[in-house]
Amino acid sequence: MKCLYITYDGLLDPLGQSQVLPYIQNLISRGHTFTIISYEKQDRSADSIIALENYLINNGISWERLTFKKGNLQFIFRVFSGVVAIWKNRLRSKYDIVHLRGFMPAAIYKVSLLRTPFIYDIRAFIGEWVDIGKIKEHTWLGRILIELDRRSVDGASGLVVLDKSAELLLKEIYNIPSVPLKIIRTCTDTSLYFSKDKEFSTQDNGILKFVYLGGALMPYRPDLALKFVSELMKHDLNCHIDFINERDHEHIYLAAKELNFNIGKINVYKLEKRNIPSALQQFDCGLIFNNPSRWRRVSSPTKFGEYLAAGLHTVALNGISVLEEFSENSSCIDLISEQDLNVGLPTNKLDRILENIRTPTRRDKCQKLARQEFSLEMASNIYAELYSEIEAQILK
Repeated sequence: MKCLYITYDGLLDPLGQSQVLPYIQNLISRGHTFTIISYEKQDRSADSIIALENYLINNGISWERLTFKKGNLQFIFRVFSGVVAIWKNRLRSKYDIVHLRGFMPAAIYKVSLLRTPFIYDIRAFIGEWVDIGKIKEHTWLGRILIELDRRSVDGASGLVVLDKSAELLLKEIYNIPSVPLKIIRTCTDTSLYFSKDKEFSTQDNGILKFVYLGGALMPYRPDLALKFVSELMKHDLNCHIDFINERDHEHIYLAAKELNFNIGKINVYKLEKRNIPSALQQFDCGLIFNNPSRWRRVSSPTKFGEYLAAGLHTVALNGISVLEEFSENSSCIDLISEQDLNVGLPTNKLDRILENIRTPTRRDKCQKLARQEFSLEMASNIYAELYSEIEAQILK
């Protein structure tokens, strides 16, 4: 099929590199062709754009690059430029399917009034925007966006959600159409993390090394990650935490200052996506601290699969369904509550976490779970199934 793929995440963003392009490449290998419309951050370098353009051209992918700028007026411009880009590409070529990655591409597509069949790939429910304060539910804008979300679900030729709990929530709030619906977690290329040439030791020099990968603005809670590490340090454990983060360094340091956290125990830096697999394998434990809510519960943190693939035990804030599932079914993740951090971690819980981090079989157990449940190949195959089912519908 000829596909127009629209993503609000830039192809140069970490999610564009880890979650968009790998799936598209797999679908191309199965005979589908793609034009991508993406929103790229305005501060991306010319060199990085040229390098990606050359890569996409060499892989037979057309790229319509739009600019992402913050601000209310810029929001309107992003919608307008998206509609223009959709129609410009539609006039150039007749597409069999439009793949809408996330709510904003779906909303922009509905505004465009184009009637090509589409896949609604739900990365987050519109209710999450209400939870974190991006929109207010009863304002005119909130009502419009919620209605566009409903129409996107109603009109889809295929649906994708991140977790079984998300499928249940979707059925609870909408009368979903009788179309293919796939559960596809955020997965990772596990082959990048396995090395036969290097043994990875833990606790070098007696230091427990923690890593916090990804965003640090609400709903992400670097302050709670720092509180957790502080709890360990109160028990005379020698700890260090690295924040691998692209844009929120000032916010992380401010959180540390407010908690009187020892700045000498923190590193904050960004890494190219290609360097993350090798970097993660130098740590003992990965941290996931995301604010829970009814809508956040159905998310699937990308970093979880990456931690597992690197052989890291994970400590996370409770309230996310997929993390709770694997906390119950494996020894690869421990959950704690915000209340635990406020009143002090119980000794038995602290001992269990440390035992799981230090166990000699930790790396093998986590990587096995990554291969079984968070493999990029597995997710790619499910996307391919969805495309084949929709193609069969079109050809009827």
